[in-house]
Amino acid sequence: MKKVFLALAAIAVVACFSSCNKHCICKTYVAGVVTVTDEDVELDKDSYKKCSDMNTIVVEEPKTGVECTATL
Repeated sequence: MKKVFLALAAIAVVACFSSCNKHCICKTYVAGVVTVTDEDVELDKDSYKKCSDMNTIVVEEPKTGVECTATL
């Protein structure tokens, strides 16, 4: 009986952590200058699978657009 309870508890913990929304840190660049730093954005699981999918860097040099990374 203890093994069954332990297994159910482990499954519940995994389900709780996997259902949490993921947050990303995004920076907005205009002509290579950061205009908005460390903006906390919630990842929309229906539209994006990872934070880098939200990147909208249009020009690499000088960097222009939004760049997102996962929070720890």
